[in-house]
Amino acid sequence: MGIREKIYNLLSRGEPDDPDQLVEIAVVPIGTGPMTVATLCDAGFSATGNEAFNLVTKVASDYRIFVPHRESDRATARLNSLI
Repeated sequence: MGIREKIYNLLSRGEPDDPDQLVEIAVVPIGTGPMTVATLCDAGFSATGNEAFNLVTKVASDYRIFVPHRESDRATARLNSLI
């Protein structure tokens, strides 16, 4: 293995992600988070979410929305059409 291949392997992203791994697609205000997750689930996505704790203000003020990696592009497009 040459130096060029070693550097390429070091900088490459490696294998593609697991399609079932959850990825974050949005951070929304906590008041609209559960409704947004429910809307995505009604549209056929496997969406989940949880509160995001803000370290500066020391309160949970945001809601993080997750979907499996294989659904992330379609779910993001659907979420953008809702906003």
